[in-house]
Amino acid sequence: MANSSAPPMFIVEERATPRPHEIGKGVEIDRMVERLGDLAAMIARDRPIAETVKETLGDISELFGIGELIIEITAPDVKPNLHWATYGIPAARAKAIVDNLSHEFIDDEVLNMVLSEKYRVTKNAYYVPSEEWLALIRSDPFMDHPAYYRYPENVKTPRANADIWHEADSYKFTVRDNNGEIVGVLEASYPSTGKLLQKETLEHMELFVEMIAIAVGRERSHVALAKKHAGPSHKTELLEDVLKIASSIVSERDVRKLSEMVLASVSSLFGFARVELIVYDESDGAFKWRALFGHSTRAESEVQHKSIPVDVVFEDLAEGRKIGKFAYFTRAEQRTSRQLAYEPDPEEQANAELPRKKDEMRKGDYLAFPLRDSAGRVVGVLYPSNPLDGKIPDMATIETIEIFTSLAEVALENARLSTDREQALRLGGQKTEQLSRILDMATGIMYVRDLDQMLDTILKTLARLLGIRRMVIGVKHAQEGVYKIEALYGFSAKVAEEIKMVTYPIYQVDSIVDARPDTRGDMYSRWWEKLGRITYYSPAEGVKAITKEEMAYYPDPDLIRMPRTGKGRWHELDYMDTIVMDKMGSPIAYLELLKPRDDRIPDADTVEIIEIFASLAGIAIENARLLQNHIDSRQEAELYTDVLSHDIKNFNQAILGYLELLKSKMDTPDKVTIIDKIAEQVMNTSWLASNVRTMSRVTFEDVELIRTDLGSVLADCIRSVSQYYPGRRIVVHHTVEQNTYFVLADELIRELFTNILTNAVKYDSHEPLEIDVSIEPMYAEDKKRWRVAISDRGMGVPDDMKPMIFDRFSKAPKKKGSGMGLHIVKTLAQRYGGRVWIEDRVHGDCSKGAVFKVELPAA
Repeated sequence: MANSSAPPMFIVEERATPRPHEIGKGVEIDRMVERLGDLAAMIARDRPIAETVKETLGDISELFGIGELIIEITAPDVKPNLHWATYGIPAARAKAIVDNLSHEFIDDEVLNMVLSEKYRVTKNAYYVPSEEWLALIRSDPFMDHPAYYRYPENVKTPRANADIWHEADSYKFTVRDNNGEIVGVLEASYPSTGKLLQKETLEHMELFVEMIAIAVGRERSHVALAKKHAGPSHKTELLEDVLKIASSIVSERDVRKLSEMVLASVSSLFGFARVELIVYDESDGAFKWRALFGHSTRAESEVQHKSIPVDVVFEDLAEGRKIGKFAYFTRAEQRTSRQLAYEPDPEEQANAELPRKKDEMRKGDYLAFPLRDSAGRVVGVLYPSNPLDGKIPDMATIETIEIFTSLAEVALENARLSTDREQALRLGGQKTEQLSRILDMATGIMYVRDLDQMLDTILKTLARLLGIRRMVIGVKHAQEGVYKIEALYGFSAKVAEEIKMVTYPIYQVDSIVDARPDTRGDMYSRWWEKLGRITYYSPAEGVKAITKEEMAYYPDPDLIRMPRTGKGRWHELDYMDTIVMDKMGSPIAYLELLKPRDDRIPDADTVEIIEIFASLAGIAIENARLLQNHIDSRQEAELYTDVLSHDIKNFNQAILGYLELLKSKMDTPDKVTIIDKIAEQVMNTSWLASNVRTMSRVTFEDVELIRTDLGSVLADCIRSVSQYYPGRRIVVHHTVEQNTYFVLADELIRELFTNILTNAVKYDSHEPLEIDVSIEPMYAEDKKRWRVAISDRGMGVPDDMKPMIFDRFSKAPKKKGSGMGLHIVKTLAQRYGGRVWIEDRVHGDCSKGAVFKVELPAA
């Protein structure tokens, strides 16, 4: 720690407005990258370290919402220029804190305990919870001081919640040099959110701490040069060039472009004819060549898909090959045959038998500079080779390359964050589209459509979302004992017809759900691996034979004989079946993937989406079958209704004929009246049969409305009712004209008015029976409508019955029929976009008859 003399320091009392954020958001990533670029530029311009540190603390406070920051630079050669800096702490408190720390009230042993693995959160970040800190100071009260806290009275208050910031909590970040030695400690307190910081936030803060480390390293270099009074100017100029180039590199977002910039910079700055960069690929668990400089196009092409095992790379980073702080040197003769197998140009080797000159670096030799992420893991290696002067670089150059590598680490980390952000946005967009497509598909399935069209739509949607190139859907035909291909994607029309001729036994597909090798021993026996809830993958290695008909599935037969290109890669003979289940859990179909977009075995997310669409296909199949069953039942019921209605009318006609014959032989009025009563009941039976037929047609037939002459319809209905009741004297008063009143309707409109007229006859015992019919225009919302009024002089309808008279099976006070007729009237009026209601013929006296009013839109 420092001595008791007044240390060089600066105090910034006012705080930047904290803007806590989720660093994964694009705008915040952009701001963070911009600030890092500005800091790199400051260092490159050789700004004073105090100015750089002040700017860095301000960035941390603003970007991450940190209320108070204090840093101590412990590097002895930097202390004369800057020892302490505080940010966001009032001057009085800041001076008290520095004074207390300068007198070594916290000794090195306690500091080492605080910066131990126990409290490490990330590579250089440590979190000391209040509970641990308070336990430490109990043993030595002098370690504590009220100035450390904003609100000292809250120090011993229990924590409210596990994720809530406590007054005595603190985060510490170590500032380390290239050797990993601590040259400073930054303490961050009082996050503006009032909550503990996420690990991702700490990792991003570390990037700014590393900028301080670079500034300290730069300052130490200046101090060392000043002590020597006149060191080689080349190193200073080189370092300046490094920092200038680094300032542009840090702001680059494209990882591939950044990689090429790094390699070109190493070549031009340090004089290497060749430079290579490898990076770690999380998905493959191996390193891959990211960029080459100075190699032939052929070499670049050959290594494009090469993966290097981790243990092979780590041979280059063995401790015995270390020649700098984190620089390694491998001689050509040290390389093993296994390492040579992964080289871009393994044949280009110098003669190992020739004696080496002092500091010689020959062909086949190379340097290795590991790149680490914020967690300290090796995520890449920079390989310079073939120096233009043929010599191993001196230590000054090695150290400068190490500085450049540190800056490249920051740049690559920034580029990775930017790439991850863009990928997250892209995936978010894909997820949104996928969800939208799923909802569209689900909505479409709710409206029963042609099954073939629906299955085709499912395959096309999957192809668009996931890039699947070939797939089919097979549907179970239980009566035939086979599955048949009903929908295909990715095949020509001719090939599709050939594939549809292929059928598969039900047992073959249904047994897949067992997810075990089939033991029947026939040609369909294969190994299956379960990839999802209802998805099974069959690798090519389990194929025993392919039928001649099945060759249609493979447009390029040569690929069948090719070996699998690598782990996780798709083979031409692979296929993946997602079993479609009905609501009882029994297989009814399968969706088979034959060619994925990227020739890789689908991952869990892709399988999940396919299973969603397979479930939708299952709903579509069940809906189609339910619809077909419903259509079959409806057609059968319509047939029975037609037969019944026709036969009843024929029987009744015969009965009416006999009754007329019998009536002619009756010699008394009473007997004639009885015959008329019987005839009326027979007619009611005919009307009932007719209404049942009408109701069936209204319920099941599709609506096709045409322009209809309302005057002609009413004239026909009046004639029909008069003919139905030949024994009644029916007088209809009307002035209805033909070719004057037009509406949109179908042939059932006659049933609407016939039922109203029949109702008037049934409930009026007067002789003669008088009915008034009229039509008048009405206007509502500037739209013309025709209002038909049919009034009778019957028993009328009481007010309490008027609201329900049109309900199904509702009947008038004195029973005359089933009540179905007026329900048909209301149903047909609504079918034509109109309405029907009932009024008294004489206002206020329902016993004087009723008026039925029907209002329909004019056409």
